[in-house]
Amino acid sequence: MDSRDEILEQIAARHENDEHQEIIDAISEIPESERDYELICLLARAYNNIEDHEKALELLLSVKEEGQYDILWHFRIGYAYYYMDMLESAEKAFERVLESDPENRDAIDFLEWTRDEIEEAAEIKPMQEENALDQMIHWLSHENELGAAPAEIEKVGEFDLHGKHYYIYKYKKTKEEPWLIGVCGGYGRRDLDHCGHVFSEMEEYYPDTAEEKAIVLVEMLRKAWMEEAEKEMKENGIIPGSKKNEPRKGPFAGFVLLNSYTFNPEQIKSVLKNDWDIIVREIPKDPDAADETSFIFEIDGMTAAVNLIEDSVPNKEAEHFAEMNYMWPEAAAVTKTHVAQILIAVIENDQPAIDAGILFTKIAASCLKLENAIGIYTAGTVFQPEFYIDVAGLIDGGDLPILNWVYFGVYTNERGTSGYTYGLRTFGKEEIEVINSTAMPETIHDFLIDIVYYILSNDVTLEDGETIGFTEFQKLKITKSKGIALDGYTLKIEY
Repeated sequence: MDSRDEILEQIAARHENDEHQEIIDAISEIPESERDYELICLLARAYNNIEDHEKALELLLSVKEEGQYDILWHFRIGYAYYYMDMLESAEKAFERVLESDPENRDAIDFLEWTRDEIEEAAEIKPMQEENALDQMIHWLSHENELGAAPAEIEKVGEFDLHGKHYYIYKYKKTKEEPWLIGVCGGYGRRDLDHCGHVFSEMEEYYPDTAEEKAIVLVEMLRKAWMEEAEKEMKENGIIPGSKKNEPRKGPFAGFVLLNSYTFNPEQIKSVLKNDWDIIVREIPKDPDAADETSFIFEIDGMTAAVNLIEDSVPNKEAEHFAEMNYMWPEAAAVTKTHVAQILIAVIENDQPAIDAGILFTKIAASCLKLENAIGIYTAGTVFQPEFYIDVAGLIDGGDLPILNWVYFGVYTNERGTSGYTYGLRTFGKEEIEVINSTAMPETIHDFLIDIVYYILSNDVTLEDGETIGFTEFQKLKITKSKGIALDGYTLKIEY
């Protein structure tokens, strides 16, 4: 066996053991001039498996000519395109795979998911464009920029960069002044929230160079954000790229919805004392800034804040997520009546996430006893006050109020029943999905509840490639990949 065969054998063994970084390290030691087509493709596969899809795409495109008749090349590049939200390119790649291998189950699944996301993205696109325009105007109106809304503004283009979508604008400070260029974006295909890339250097707009200039602005912003993020990670003891890094915990926050502007902090403190034996000792406020619309206190090493906001949740966000609550048919209609909100936030300060979650639940349940409280917007939905208070009561018996912390979504299609969690990331855990199961919806719902209870009550961290089961013979495979119902990466459990 020659050295190349040995290398390929080692790569195969490491791939089976999910040692993808080790594969990257091994191939990277080989001079670029000595890496043939097969090694480059295996390197790209490893980068795909550590979620560096941009690098994988770069490598695969470098051997595009050789890969045209290789089904694996088309699948791998489709995989990279899919996870970078370059959906039309992913669709073409998976279609090409199925032309040669119509029974390829993985390609069939990815093509279906890709087309579903293209359809969903098309529905969201008009709202995303409206949101981007609003954000651009809001940014320009800041006192450090124009100081007021631009006299005129138009969308003049859009582009994709690093798997994100961007909009180019031309605007005028006054009708007499020349057009200037601005950019807003960093949107995923299904997102209504950008990643903070809103900027203009107040430079004159020229149609021929608009996209080129916008890309320069984005790259400049991206570099600044990445440097700031790396600095923050190091300050928090996180090593970028380390396998030991875990999903970040928190924040524990939610909004108690009110149908009037009445706010009685003393009643909340009284309920906290009577129901939960919590005595609020407020952190002293600045006398010049003192008011009766908020209070902050510390307890058991954690910090809690309760603050009245005399306005509804922006952009009808609460109403939208209220529709998700299948246990409360009137949720959306009731939520529409809210005119104010109480923001509740708990910072764990190195205390266990479970303790922070319990404290948050106690404060929220106490606020929900106000006469004008009509619901609480948290964990991806709006809960009915009576339901939330009843579930919070489980704490007295030493149980965990899982149903107040995590939303369990279940949906069906012609492929089967699927389900997902929303709320585990707050506890530093990965969200979970079950995809296209033959089980009944209620079975999936109960299974997810059992899994979440097991994870949180035992502080378990599930890992990609492991198995889990609730009987001696049950072994359900766990796979980490891009979320189907959720943004980001999730753990898929085969059920």
